[in-house]
Amino acid sequence: REVGLADALQPPATATASIWTRGALRPMPKGHVMGVPGTAAALAGVLSEDGLARIERDARLPRTETGDDVAVGEYVAARLGREVVDRLVEPLLGGVYAGDAYRISMRSAVPQLFQAAQRHDSLTEAVRAIQTAAAANARTAGPVFTGIEGGVGRLPLAVAESVRARGGEILTGAPVTELR
Repeated sequence: REVGLADALQPPATATASIWTRGALRPMPKGHVMGVPGTAAALAGVLSEDGLARIERDARLPRTETGDDVAVGEYVAARLGREVVDRLVEPLLGGVYAGDAYRISMRSAVPQLFQAAQRHDSLTEAVRAIQTAAAANARTAGPVFTGIEGGVGRLPLAVAESVRARGGEILTGAPVTELR
């Protein structure tokens, strides 16, 4: 907006994501936070019957302490089983953070999940609370991501033009030693 592209902003394409699991390409289930489901219902076909049953047991398990921090994979596996981590959480989290879900900090990578896990005994209940809050915010905040008509390649050109229009100088092929 500040560089003159407000009229070119547009919501991203609405293509749906898919995952290859259990021998078939399936639509990515809805109703999850970084692969952590709010219910087992949307995961039929994605997880085995044992995996679905494991999610249903979450509400009856004693609280799992998070301490000051916990690895996402470790916590989710303790609550919902390794199958959820291996089929959903690891592909998403690993794709975003290029790491192992069993070593990635929940407090750093998924802070809203970490905070909700501290407030709720059940992980699926925590996910549903996050979804409820997100739905309320989405009605007023608009989309989280946006694209630029003609592609994001327009952005650096618009920034450069804006900098020059304000008397700034842009040098290319030169190392940056300071900003003023």
